[in-house]
Amino acid sequence: MSRETTPLAGLLRSFITDGTPEEIIERYESLPARAAEQDFGPFDSNVVVLDTETTGFSLAHDELTQIAAARVEKGQIVDWFVTFVNPGKPIPDDVAHLTDIHDEDVAEAPSASEALAELVAFVGDAIVVAHNAEFDRNFTTKHPTGYPLLENLWVDSLDLSRIALPRMKSHRLIDLVKAFGAPRSTHRADEDVAATCALLRILLAGVEAMPAMLLREISQMATAEEWPTVEVFKCFAERAASEEKPLPFSLRALRRERVGKMDFRPLVDADDIAADPARSLVFPTAEAIAEAFTAQGMVGSLYADYEQRDEQVAMAEAVRNAFARSRNLMVEAGTGVGKSMAYLVPAAITARDNKINVGVATKTNALLDQLVYHELPALNQALGANLTFASLKGFSHYPCLRRIERIVVDGPTMRTVGRDQKHQAPALAALLSFIEQTAYDDMDNLKIDYRVLPRRAITTTSHDCLRRKCPFFGTSCFVHGSRRKAEAANIVVTNHSLLFCDLAADGGLLPPIRYWVVDEAHSAENEARRAFSRELSEEDILSLVRRVASDESRRNVFVRAERTVVVPGNESSTTLFYGLTAKARSAGKAFGTAAEAFCASLADLLFYDTSRRSKGYETVDLWLNAEIRAGSTFQNVARLARAMAAEAEKMVTACQELVGYLEDIEGAAVSQREIASIAMELKEIIQNVEVICVQCPDRYVYAATLNRKNDRNQNKLEALLFNVGQTLNETLYANTHSVVYASATLAVDGGFKSFASAMGLGESEFSPCDELQLDSSYDFDRQMTVYVVSDMPEPNEPSYLTVLQRLLVATHRAQKGSMLTLFTNRREMEKCFEEVQPALKADQLRLVCQKWGVSVKGLRDDFLADEHLSLFALKSFWEGFDAPGATLKGVIIPKLPFAKPSDPLSCERAARDDAAWRRYVLPAAVIETKQAAGRLIRKADDRGVLILADKRLVTKGYGKTFLRSLPSQNIRFATIDEIVGELTAAS
Repeated sequence: MSRETTPLAGLLRSFITDGTPEEIIERYESLPARAAEQDFGPFDSNVVVLDTETTGFSLAHDELTQIAAARVEKGQIVDWFVTFVNPGKPIPDDVAHLTDIHDEDVAEAPSASEALAELVAFVGDAIVVAHNAEFDRNFTTKHPTGYPLLENLWVDSLDLSRIALPRMKSHRLIDLVKAFGAPRSTHRADEDVAATCALLRILLAGVEAMPAMLLREISQMATAEEWPTVEVFKCFAERAASEEKPLPFSLRALRRERVGKMDFRPLVDADDIAADPARSLVFPTAEAIAEAFTAQGMVGSLYADYEQRDEQVAMAEAVRNAFARSRNLMVEAGTGVGKSMAYLVPAAITARDNKINVGVATKTNALLDQLVYHELPALNQALGANLTFASLKGFSHYPCLRRIERIVVDGPTMRTVGRDQKHQAPALAALLSFIEQTAYDDMDNLKIDYRVLPRRAITTTSHDCLRRKCPFFGTSCFVHGSRRKAEAANIVVTNHSLLFCDLAADGGLLPPIRYWVVDEAHSAENEARRAFSRELSEEDILSLVRRVASDESRRNVFVRAERTVVVPGNESSTTLFYGLTAKARSAGKAFGTAAEAFCASLADLLFYDTSRRSKGYETVDLWLNAEIRAGSTFQNVARLARAMAAEAEKMVTACQELVGYLEDIEGAAVSQREIASIAMELKEIIQNVEVICVQCPDRYVYAATLNRKNDRNQNKLEALLFNVGQTLNETLYANTHSVVYASATLAVDGGFKSFASAMGLGESEFSPCDELQLDSSYDFDRQMTVYVVSDMPEPNEPSYLTVLQRLLVATHRAQKGSMLTLFTNRREMEKCFEEVQPALKADQLRLVCQKWGVSVKGLRDDFLADEHLSLFALKSFWEGFDAPGATLKGVIIPKLPFAKPSDPLSCERAARDDAAWRRYVLPAAVIETKQAAGRLIRKADDRGVLILADKRLVTKGYGKTFLRSLPSQNIRFATIDEIVGELTAAS
């Protein structure tokens, strides 16, 4: 069998991140064979693989429950040590569920001291290997009898996997063994050890397969005392050097090897074609679009079980018409329509036939990746492999090679993380390996410890980028290489943020795209407002102060320039340079003093915080209405802001003088750009002070975000764009031929009026707009039953929470779990969890809660993995969460998701418009409820119930607007007991 057709190869590919170069995929696929053939020297004998289970993650408060260790020779287990450990305390329920170790298992087990004494004897002087070795090392050396293990060399297989295999989607042991077909891990220590033993040689083969130049660099990053796993890289670097002397490490050489031969030529601007009398834009015919969606057509050929959907064809034809007639379009396409392919087909043919860029903007990275790595490759195949496409995100999503090279040259160091000291070497090694194995993908899926290697240290911003003065500028650079690739692509897929930031920046971030599809468009207004708004952020201002007013050369850009720039020429030239830096440092000190005074004054605005019910929350959003802005407290803040801006003006002058002086000095590019970046940030502060604290134009809404504890530098002033649509008419529609807005949830009560008004559609000669509403291809009335609870108290009544808890317990029991409850209020969610979880536990039903600090991704993964698990969650689960099949049998919405009455934008709208609540707040809540309902039915055979527990659906006139907008009109008004009875009978 060829590698591509072996079952293992196909399985492994599904665990590798999309976009990985084929050469790297083949490298990964070769590892099992290499592992079977190679001799790995000192790591092939006298090795003990170890794993522990504990009552929790706290070294201070938790204890061992199981220890397992296996002696390995050339990949084979030759001896075992396994024991339960009595922790001297109960095992928490969630830990018992995860590990399947219960109190009765450990009741007669040896104590930790006894078990560790036996482990020390078993291990002897062996090399110890563990997955996340620091955890196991800490717990096994916590007691004195385990102290001898501190003398052993501990190798972390998690580090090895992240460095050798950075393009894997996950480096969890359970996922790695699945990917490589090794014995499965089930979170018991003995089985985890068996899995790690099977995986170890594959990881060693992965290290050996890395370029010798990179191995040598990693081997020199730390001592064994600082990072024990470095010994593996030292071993393989020495072996590589004995065979062939490795070249000195060079990031440029790594990039040349990966992308050096790529050549991107920008496509023509559609405006140029439209303006040329000898040329004209061409569009697919309606007949060609209809043909593409037949069983024999372009789309039908992609799917073995393809069935034509009239709704999908109608949407594709509407997109074609919008492009051909230079009109905009709003389209709501329910679940199952297949809207992605409906807009991609006319977009792709238009882009290909005219050799132009067509843009697609999405809200979520999940959809962006789905388009770039699945839909578009399939469509390209159907079009005869002559469609080009690329994804593009903002600067912060890509590694900055210049900054990373600086870290490499300086050498990784120890960093303080909490109370611990951690070395940067593992994170830096994984980052360099990712760069070696990547063309232009972003680093959003890169798994490294960002606490020791912060993203801001390895990425750049538009302000800080050196551009043509950077040695990596061009196709070697991740950001600018990605942009060149996008300029040459028929379809450019980006996110809402970059689309609207490009508009706010007057272009330059994206190619000149005249045809856009904005998918997941229900979120577009908020993203556009964010891009066009202005702010004075305490955190950002104080960060700038540290860079211009600190006495430390490590922080102060001017002191750093004095120490790094070599001034050529005579003494007068040197004197001028130091005179300019002294002036800049003095201006920086003055700006720092004024800025700190302004930032300190922001807390005074808490005087206007009159909310009593929300005192438990750390932050408050305050509407700065005209009355507050005219008051003495705000006027004092404004006075200090103007003083800060005045000092900023002086500092801009000093920075510009320095930038001009450094223009022709060799080797000064980095300092010059850093100082120019400071000037740009200062100008932005000056502009924002003028808007927020001086002119206060009525196109903005003014707000303050304040921290009640005032200890985190999180206070800020904002000017929020009031009318997004007006600005889009000036910046988007005036410069495009057609913009298509698509979503499963755009319409409210059967109409698009709210969305059209928000986005400025139909308000000028540039924004003529058509609309199309398509029902789902699924039979929602049959698949989804909507229950409106008729005997709930109103949400503001004292008995509300008690009755809600009774509803939650009863419905979860009736459905036997698999429920998702979506809250709008964290405190109410946590109070319900305290009461509901113990009641369900008695019935052997698991319930988890999105508590503060809990990983959203972890909750999603757990929910999908356990068919009977139920979840209490907040806004991050209201949309973009797919749990098809029996994993999700019911969604409960305790309260309608109205914006807070104190929300500054809502307050301003209410002050300007008596009908604001019905015009803005109600439609937004309806759309959000439709999004939540959309979590339930994700496939044609899904079934489920939506339970709406807000009495206002019954008692308020607007309740009918919510209900008429739902995808299912199979709506039943019933009491709690009636609902529970029907659910019990159906289950």
